Amino acid sequence: MVEFTVSEINFICIYAGDTKEETIANIMDSIPNLYEKELVEIAEQSIIKLDTLTESEFTQANFAECFTE
Repeated sequence: MVEFTVSEINFICIYAGDTKEETIANIMDSIPNLYEKELVEIAEQSIIKLDTLTESEFTQANFAECFTE
């Protein structure tokens, strides 16, 4: 499975949907509102990595378990 950085995991948790596609859509919708280049890069990398997962892998990943505040 793809390895996500802590920043990517946190980003995914913030914009998590019920499915992989919904999560990707939520992240994509957030990009125009991100004013820091670093956050845009994290969003884009998160989308690229999420896109490689199957829906089953996404469900099993349990990103919330790794979320850090």
